This record gives sequence, structure tokens and C-alpha cells, in this order.
Amino acid sequence: MSEGEVRWAELIEGAEFAGYRIERRLGRGGMGIVYLAVEPGLDRRVALKLVAPDAAADEIFRARFTHESRIAASIEHPNVVPIYAAGEHEGIPFIAMRYVSGSDLNRKLITSGRLELGRATALIGQVAAGLDAIHAAGLVHRDVKPANVLLSGSEASEHAYITEFGVARNVASTSGLTKTGRFVGTLDYVAPEQIRGGEVDARADVYALGCLLFKLLSGEVPFPRDGEAARLYAHLNDEPPSASLFTPMVPKALDRVIARAMAKSPADRFPSAGDLGRAAAAALSGTQVELSERTVATGAAATPTVDTPVQTESGTAVAATAPLATPSETAARTGPGASPAPSARSRRPLAWIGAVAAIAILGGAIALLAGGGGGGGTSPAVSRSQGGGKGQGQGQPQAGGLGGAEPKPLSKEQLIRRGDASCVRAQQSFVDADARFNNGQLGDRAFATIRFGISKRQVRELRALKARAPISVHGTFREYLAAIERVHRYDREALAAAKGGDTAGIDDANAKNTAEVPLRYRLARDIGFQRCSLNSKPLKD
Repeated sequence: MSEGEVRWAELIEGAEFAGYRIERRLGRGGMGIVYLAVEPGLDRRVALKLVAPDAAADEIFRARFTHESRIAASIEHPNVVPIYAAGEHEGIPFIAMRYVSGSDLNRKLITSGRLELGRATALIGQVAAGLDAIHAAGLVHRDVKPANVLLSGSEASEHAYITEFGVARNVASTSGLTKTGRFVGTLDYVAPEQIRGGEVDARADVYALGCLLFKLLSGEVPFPRDGEAARLYAHLNDEPPSASLFTPMVPKALDRVIARAMAKSPADRFPSAGDLGRAAAAALSGTQVELSERTVATGAAATPTVDTPVQTESGTAVAATAPLATPSETAARTGPGASPAPSARSRRPLAWIGAVAAIAILGGAIALLAGGGGGGGTSPAVSRSQGGGKGQGQGQPQAGGLGGAEPKPLSKEQLIRRGDASCVRAQQSFVDADARFNNGQLGDRAFATIRFGISKRQVRELRALKARAPISVHGTFREYLAAIERVHRYDREALAAAKGGDTAGIDDANAKNTAEVPLRYRLARDIGFQRCSLNSKPLKD
């Protein structure tokens, strides 16, 4: 054990490090450990972060640490935690920053589940302003998440600080991965380009901020999946979720803001975090954003000036760095609740290549995503919804060549395995919600909202399998998918009735749904499935 590692392990109460007197440990993460300490000569309490020895061993890190820490220390903004000093002591890099007494956003969410809409958008606006300041200084945060948002003051005058930016994170990696395979970022909030291991700019933080907005509004992470590989795949390929499915009072305009912020291609996102924050506030208030969109990032955080052209709806090629449409303009062009059209650079085959590289580094979990190629692999893990059907099932890859080649057909065994997994997810989510409804924990509207989300997810999963169904069952599978699409339509009718307090309408929609159960059983049996749509009992021969 080196001298630095010994010193790292010996920081207890009363110990000194670089002249700072340690009071207690505040927390520990992948990149380092943070102590509450007293600054020498000023009797000022600071948060003292020591960078982990294995991260500090990176040559690029040591070469750029001084430069990046100076940039970070130069940022003065009310929503950014000030850095007082940065240096190296006995071989261990450290950063001293303001100690913010209070809590962090993660702890608030643990106790409250989700935030009231106005409070959520107000906090997002503060975090966005802080991120703009960081980006303007030339840094990319790379790990925007609830735990890195510190809170002070009362709820009525809540103040948010963004922390854990720059220095240890930016100099350790120019993308999402370090030389040693350390992944920089938190998987529930990580942008697709970070997963691929490519260069990132300020728009990676815009993506993470969109994920954070979804979390504040819904109480859920955007892609709750079992295992790291499934979460990575979802960020690369799955459509952004709608917070209104979890919290019905969320306006559709806010759903569109989240969808744009979480676009797979950086070119389709808001050009700055501040633009996202202003759009969220306007969506909630039903007003227009007055300030024109623009990027504020410089240096390493700046958007590339030359980018791959993308096709507009009229077919005209435009630069990806051109000003993007405001949420209101997007809504007018695509209709309520629609997501921006993906650019040519966000096609799924290319995203899948990046997923393989990142997942291999994270531990060789490719088998989970491969879905048992050749019919002999393990079945995909089943994601159980937490909290009455709020969760979403894990995504499955769609094999296929590059450049829009036809997707590779599945064997019948593979189709059955994946179809069964989709049915199980739907069944388990429904059973959980049904139990809560019968216990009086959910009202008609909440229950109908959850059911609508369950069937919507299953339709999306089965549609992804339709083009790959083997010829022997293609016709039957098409009929089965049509039956599940009708379930989703009946669930939509039930939800509309529940919103209007129309109990007779709810009963009518449910009756139509129930009447088709035998048909769904027969079609599922003909395909070979062992589970039937939205029914907790397995099919029997």
C-alpha cells in the first residue's frame, strides 16, 4: 500500500490534511471521498474532497488537474457551489469547496417521492442556470443527478446549488469512460453519447437535466430496468417516458419538454440547460418562452461548429448546430405530446454498437441484451414494477445490419421468450396495481392511468417484435398484436371516462376488454406463449 493510500484511509476526526482539520466524513462516491473540515486560519468549514487514488493515477488526470481546477474555481454563480482551493497533498489531489448545510435533492425525494409541479420546475430552473455557468466556463458536469443538487433554506425560499462538477470528473475522462474502464456518470441519468464513449459537450448535461425533471415530476427514474446493461440499452434506444402517465396533473407540454431534452441525438435537444429550464417553466404556466434559444458553452463544453447535416421534415438539409424549434413550435409541427423527429444520426443500429462497447467495459453483460441468440440463451430478466405499475419493462435489442438493413428474424423460441417476458411484465404490473386498487390505495383515475401505461408499454414492446417474427407464426402474431392494441384502446377509453367521473364508461371499456380475453388466450396459445396478456394466470395446455 502506497503512502497516498495509507493517508487516504487514515482521515479520522481531528486528523489534518493539507492544513485542513477533519471533523467528520460527509460521503463517499466512485471518484472520491468528502469530509467536513475546518480551513486553516479562517475558521471556515469546508467540504474537502479527496480524489480516489486509482482515478488520480491516470496520467491525463494529473496533467490537467491544475488547469481544470483553476477554471472551476473561477466560476461565480449563486447556483454553483464555490470552490475555494484545489491542489495535491502527499500524492492525493484534493478540492476544498463551500460547505452547504442542509440536504440534497436525493434525500428530499426519498421522503417525498416526487415534488409539486411548481417546485420541481423552479428547482430545475436554478440547476439549469448553474449548469449554464459551468458550461460557459468550458466544463461539462457529466453527472447531473439528485444527489449532486444541494438545497438550503426553507421550502418557500429554497435555494439549489449544483456540485460535483469539473476537476475530478472532467479531467478523468474526455468522454464517459476512463482509461481504466471507470464509467463517469450515473446510469439513470447518462446521455447516449456518454455510453458510446465518444466526445461529449454541454448537451450531455441537458439530457441528464431532462432525466432529473422527469424524476422530480414522476418520482421515478426514466428507465427503471433490472441490471446495468438493460438501463444502458434503454438510454440508447427506448423512447423518453411521459411523466403525465405517472402524475396525471403534469401537462402534456412538460412531457414534450422532457422528450426533447432526452432526445437520442444531441442535435435534437435544447442547445443549453437554461433553454430547458425556461421551456419547463413556460410549459407549466402555459406561456411562451421570450428569450431566443442559444448555446452558452465554450471550450470543451461547446457544441461542435461543424456537425453532420440532418434532414428536416421538408427534406432540406440543415446543420445540427442551427437554432432548434421552441417547444411550442415543435408542438405545432408534430401535434400534442409528440417527440421531435430523430436526426439521421440517432438511428438504432448505430446506438447498438455503442451499447456493446460500453456494456463490455461494465462487465460483459452483452448476453442479457443478446436475448439468447440461436435460441439457447438465458431469458431476459423480468422487471417488476415498483409502486403499482409505474415501472417499465427492460428494452430488448433489435439485431440487424448497419445503414437500415432488414432486421434479422428471430427464431420461434426467441420470439416466445421475449413475448413471454413482455406479458409477464404487464401481468405483474397489473396485479400490483389491482391489489392497491382493491385495498383503496388507488382511485379510479389513478388505476386507469396505470393500466393505460402498462398496455402502452406492451404495445411498444410487441410492435418491436412484429417485423422479426418468424414466417411460421407471423400472421398469428400480427393478430395477437392487434388484440393487444385494442386492449390499449379500451384502457384509453377507461382513462378518459375516469377523468370525467363516468363510472359507466369505465365499466363499458372494461367489459369490452374482458370479452376479448378468450381470443387473446387462443392467439397466445397458437403462437406458443405461456402467458396471456394482462392476466395473472399462466396459460395451460
